[in-house]
Amino acid sequence: MKVQIVYSSLSGCTRRLAEGIFDALTVDAKELYDLAAGTPELDGDAVLLGYWVDKGGPDAAMKAFMETIENKNVGVFCTLAYWADSAHAHNALAAGVALVKEKNRVLGGYVCNGAMSQAMIDRFRANGTSGPHSASPANEARWALMKNHPTAAEIALGAERFNERLGLLQALTAQGLEYPAIHI
Repeated sequence: MKVQIVYSSLSGCTRRLAEGIFDALTVDAKELYDLAAGTPELDGDAVLLGYWVDKGGPDAAMKAFMETIENKNVGVFCTLAYWADSAHAHNALAAGVALVKEKNRVLGGYVCNGAMSQAMIDRFRANGTSGPHSASPANEARWALMKNHPTAAEIALGAERFNERLGLLQALTAQGLEYPAIHI
């Protein structure tokens, strides 16, 4: 089985997660692509797509790329500088899945915490200290906490998730069965 991972990263968090998943994949062939370096040809059995969350969904470059993908087995992962167990995080992952689910088979998804880029923090600080997109004391504390994410445990969990799903895809395909698409 050949798996391709394509990611877009602003602060380096999504890149670290993509590299960690890539390193842990137990497949015959694998390739890792930074979307900033160009659009890869997707010729694998599965593709894992990773993005940083911008305005509640994939960043613009990844969104445009996702809209072009057809007839693939797709896994989606993202990082965001907010709580990974929040409705916002779930919706951000679902926004990415929504871009690929109609023309592809969704293998699963994963969302984890990530650091906010310094440029984004600077923009929020320019907004003052009140409001959701500001440098409020609560936001400053969260940004400080998130700067250490994704952690090794978060990366390992993402890798485990996709290794399981890819293993299931491989087992079902070997039996002539279809992978049941995941609804996120």
